[in-house]
Amino acid sequence: MATLASSLRAIDVHMRMITTRTGLLWGYRANRFVMYETADGGHTWKSVPLPTLPTDDVSAYGPGGAHDVAAVIDSSTMWSLVSVSRQAARVWITKDAGRHWRETTLALPAGAIQFAAGQWMAGRLGWMLFESAGYGGVAAKYLYRTENGGNSWQLVATSTGDLPHNGVRTAMSFAPNGKTGLMVVVDDLEKEVDVVETNDGGLHWQPTSISLPSGITQPPSVELVLAGPGEALQLAIEVQVGSASQLLVMNSSYGSNWDVAEIGVDNLEAMCASPAGDLAALEDKSGQQTWMVSPDSGQTWYTQTAVGLPASVADAASVDLSSPSPNAFFLVALDARLSPTLYESSDAGDTWQPLG
Repeated sequence: MATLASSLRAIDVHMRMITTRTGLLWGYRANRFVMYETADGGHTWKSVPLPTLPTDDVSAYGPGGAHDVAAVIDSSTMWSLVSVSRQAARVWITKDAGRHWRETTLALPAGAIQFAAGQWMAGRLGWMLFESAGYGGVAAKYLYRTENGGNSWQLVATSTGDLPHNGVRTAMSFAPNGKTGLMVVVDDLEKEVDVVETNDGGLHWQPTSISLPSGITQPPSVELVLAGPGEALQLAIEVQVGSASQLLVMNSSYGSNWDVAEIGVDNLEAMCASPAGDLAALEDKSGQQTWMVSPDSGQTWYTQTAVGLPASVADAASVDLSSPSPNAFFLVALDARLSPTLYESSDAGDTWQPLG
């Protein structure tokens, strides 16, 4: 066992706290994928035993693309790793927290070279989205689905049918019913966001129109995509209009129009939804870490100083935020030297304490 700072030097860091005690953190150390787990609320971490994985020079070429390893988490014991090379996806699945791994190979269409998004549900139902390279802004997409825990996969939707064809920054979410889903793709060239939704588990998708402000000067950034109970759909998008940034929170249900709420932000660093449905975000406001909470889907925001979070968080190379319970939040900030610092709040973000 070791503290996070002493055990990890990584880039492209991601965190998922599954409960207030258990969680996973993963990324790259040099050219190798690494994963760590905690069982004491982030105070100590240990390496997860991994199968033999392909290497990827992430430090030189950045995350994503061929050979990059991505993690898709279902529970504290079941998760998968996926990597693409030579028109095939290699998928490693564990159901006992890494003690044993089962590898399957999924043949992909010509041109599909990278993993885009994935989700598991109750260990059996799962989706994986792959896409082409995105040259010239064009990125064909291919959605696969399994109903037997990854033993077999079926290609259920592509860009030649219902899925968006442009853009490589994609987010996807399916609701607990396993049917309602939302896919959001950023088209960097057009500075637009394409949104499609499904109500049959991803077999068929229909486009839905969202309204973005005019005069957007930078490609939008998708901060949150969530399909919830009762066919509820939610997404949050940050846009730059002139010199001002706006956070747009959009809510709908399948097949309905979107309600849009907006708030001005200075420098949005991280955002997530708690299990209770509250939205939480962290922004750097004039050099001070500011905590934002909305209990009503973005209609109203309450802001306060994020007590315990230093101003240096604003200089982090990456910030990731996770909420395993309504009052518990965990934040990992990776500085320019690839040294991570983990913070925890047990009072819904009012105060923060460093861990490790």
